[in-house]
Amino acid sequence: MKEFHKLLPLATGYFGVSSALYAFDGLIVVYGPAGGAWHINIEDEPRWYRGPATVVGAGLREMDVILGNEGKFIENIARVATQLERRFVALAGTPISEIIGTDLRGFSRTLEAQTNKPVFMVPTAGSEPYPEGAAKAFLALAGKFMRAPAANAPRRGVNVLGAIHLSCGREEHMQPVLDAIEAAGLPLVAVFSAPRPGEEDPLAAIRRAPEAELNVVVSTSGIPLAEFMRAAYGTPYVVGMPVGLRGRDEFLALLRRENAPTQTMAARPACRHAVVVGEPVLSHGIRRCLRADFGVPRIDVVSVLPDEALFAPGKGCLGVMAERGAHDISTDDEAAIAALLNDPDVDCVVADPCYAALLERKSLFVPMPHIAMSARLNWDMPYEYALEKGHEYLAAKLHAARA
Repeated sequence: MKEFHKLLPLATGYFGVSSALYAFDGLIVVYGPAGGAWHINIEDEPRWYRGPATVVGAGLREMDVILGNEGKFIENIARVATQLERRFVALAGTPISEIIGTDLRGFSRTLEAQTNKPVFMVPTAGSEPYPEGAAKAFLALAGKFMRAPAANAPRRGVNVLGAIHLSCGREEHMQPVLDAIEAAGLPLVAVFSAPRPGEEDPLAAIRRAPEAELNVVVSTSGIPLAEFMRAAYGTPYVVGMPVGLRGRDEFLALLRRENAPTQTMAARPACRHAVVVGEPVLSHGIRRCLRADFGVPRIDVVSVLPDEALFAPGKGCLGVMAERGAHDISTDDEAAIAALLNDPDVDCVVADPCYAALLERKSLFVPMPHIAMSARLNWDMPYEYALEKGHEYLAAKLHAARA
């Protein structure tokens, strides 16, 4: 059994559902006890304060669970969805629905008939990592709204998959990536999950997504959708988060299907042995930046989420900006991470500020918030990771320490 003394457990499945679907103007119903959506809205969903509620709890009481008061639940959700004029309703499973065997799929059909709105369920159990919940939500969204393009229709543009706030932070941090894609001559078709500004219907881009010629996956939560779209629509994909200057060049080369230009390594390393802790795709992007842009000779990655899919890409994958290092590990175990961070050879740590509590010795600490760990605590912290902005941020932190 895992023990957490200085850290909190990472967000789980239905938190990922909320992160994936939040911006698409739907109603996300967490099938759990009264207050079931409280922790999502108050802690893990900083966007909650910007508009009407998007995530609500089923409000189940003990007797509702015992007696199976399903009619009341369906009636309440139908009323709320209608009053808020939501475009769809998504039912997310929790440990409660798993234990009592709730037929959320059947509920979805009943609600759809009563509301005349699209309704679907996301088969989460509440115990899976949040990227799995987000991935299931994306697949459910795709199954409900994507439409195959005409047989002879030209394929043009790019979808960005996996851009959820739990992994990527505020939308502003992802904007340089989106700008770089468009500057490369590849128009954006859909961004999961950040609808394009000015679109009256945020689901319009989802419907058009199969028309894109390429999918770009920026976190592990987007890999299952990329593989689904490859199988269903023949859309190839690449995986990677472009961090720093070398990351920028490799990323653009992947998009253009070219070889990345060579780049001279930094002559004077900013540190000797760095450890990067966080979401796998971003962490490997940071590693590539530290090595190529700053000459750090050894960088180990601690993926606090499962990373198997990152190193076992499907047939439609054109490239992955990650490579498993000899000393990399995948774990969210507090004791194991603390032992690595306090290795006498480690002189630099890049991680969410919460991990600083594990340090028992002086080491350069570069804050890189992971919202799934620290929630709204570090939501407004000034930091960057993408392309030139990421290089500037890391350079300022590393050079300040060296000076």
